[in-house]
Amino acid sequence: MMSLPSNINPTELFMQPQFTLPPHLLAKSFPFHFVFNGDRTIIQSGEVLQRLIPDIIGSQFTKCFQINRPIIQTANFAAISKQSHSIFILKSLHSEMTLKGQMIPVDDCEAIFFLGSPVVTEISQLNHIGIKLKDFAIHDSAADFLFLLQAKSRLMDELAEREVKLKDILRGKEEIATLAEARARDIEQALENLQRTQAQLIQAEKMSGLGQMVAGIAHEINNPVNFINGNLTHIDQYVQSLITLLKLYQQYFPQASPEITDCMEEIDLEFLLIDLPRIVASMQTGTSRIRDIVLSLRNFSRLDEAEQKDVDLHEGIDSTLLILNHKLKQGIEVVRQYGDLPKILCYPSQLNQVFMNILSNAVDALFETDVKSKQIVIQTCVEPATQVCISIQDNGNGIPPEIKERIFNPFFTTKPSSKGTGLGLSICHQIIEKHQGTIDVISELGKGTEFTIKIPIS
Repeated sequence: MMSLPSNINPTELFMQPQFTLPPHLLAKSFPFHFVFNGDRTIIQSGEVLQRLIPDIIGSQFTKCFQINRPIIQTANFAAISKQSHSIFILKSLHSEMTLKGQMIPVDDCEAIFFLGSPVVTEISQLNHIGIKLKDFAIHDSAADFLFLLQAKSRLMDELAEREVKLKDILRGKEEIATLAEARARDIEQALENLQRTQAQLIQAEKMSGLGQMVAGIAHEINNPVNFINGNLTHIDQYVQSLITLLKLYQQYFPQASPEITDCMEEIDLEFLLIDLPRIVASMQTGTSRIRDIVLSLRNFSRLDEAEQKDVDLHEGIDSTLLILNHKLKQGIEVVRQYGDLPKILCYPSQLNQVFMNILSNAVDALFETDVKSKQIVIQTCVEPATQVCISIQDNGNGIPPEIKERIFNPFFTTKPSSKGTGLGLSICHQIIEKHQGTIDVISELGKGTEFTIKIPIS
C-alpha cells in the first residue's frame, strides 16, 4: 500500500471531492489526471503521473507543472477556474512531458479536476518522457461510460444554467429597449412642448412689444388729432359767420370802393366763399379718418382686454386690413363677403393675431405670383348654427404638397431668416385650438390657397 506523504493530513483526504468513480478506478482509468484544491495542493492523481512524479500527491501544483497556455499572470485557484473553458498545456517540471487537457471545476467542493493526455508526435518520444505505449491503453469501458455520464450531466446542468442566464439577459435587454423607447417618446414630447412653449413666449413677447408700441403711437397721435378736430368745429362756425357777414355787406353796400373791388377780384372772393367751407369739411374728414385709424390700432392691440369678451369679428378683420393697407394698395383687391355674424366670446387680440398672420401670408404669396388680377376674398358665415366660419382665400401660386403638411410645425418656414421665423401659422393653430375651433388649409399649385377657420359661438 502506498504511504501518505508527511505533509498530508488524513482529515484533508477525507474532505476530498466525491466523484462517481472511486479514486483507485479513476487513477487507473485516467492515468494522466490530477485534482488540486483551493490552495493548489494536488490531492489526487492518475497512476502514470504518480509513477513519473512520486511525490505528486500533497505537492503544490506550481512545483509539479508550469502553465504554458493559456497565459495567466497569477496561477492561483481563482484565475485557473476562470479559464476552465480554455485548453490548458502544462509542462512537467520533473520530465520533458507536456500535457494537454482541460481544467474542470468540481461543483460540490473547492477543487479542480485536470483531465488530459501527453502531447506526443512520435513514438520515440515516449522513452524520453518515461512512459510506455500501454499507459495510453489502460481503460475500463464501464469507467469510461460512467465518467462520460457524469460529464454529460454536468454539461447539461451548465447548459440549463446558461439558458436561464441568457433568458434573463434577453428579458433585461427587452425591458431596457422598452424603457429606452418610452424615454425617447417622452423626450420627443418634451422637445415638442418646449418648442411650442418657446414659440408662444416669442410670439407673446413680440405681440406685447407691438401692442405697447401701437398703443403708445395711438395715444400720441390721438391727443393732437382730438385738439385739431375740436378746433375745426369752431373754425367751421367762424367761417360760416364770416361768410354770412360778407354777404350782408354785399347786400347793404353793393357799391364798394375801388380798393375793395380790386381786392375782391384779386382774392377771387366768389370762389373763396365756395371753397373755404369745402376745405374745412375736408379737414374734418381727414381728422375723422385719423381717429378711425387710431381706433383700429387700439382695437388691434387690445392690450386692455386680456380676458374673454364678446366681440364683432368683422371689426378685427377690418382693423387688420387697415394696418396692411399700405401693402394692399400695391395692386391687391380685397373682396369682403361678410355674413350676419353674432358676437363671439373670445380673446380678441389673439384672434387678431390669427387674421394678421394669414392675411400677411396671403399678401406675400400674391407678391410672388404673376397673376394680373391679384385678389383676396374674405367670407364669413354661420355654419352650422353653433359655430362661425371665416374663409380667407388668395389666387396666388398655391402651396406644394410636401410643404403643406408642415406649415403648422413650429419654426418651419420657406421664407429667408430675415423675413420669417416659422412661428406665425404655428401660433395661429394654437390660438384656434385654445378657442376649441379648427383651422384647415386647402391649396393646389397654380390655384391659390384657402384658410378656413371655424370657432364655436359660445
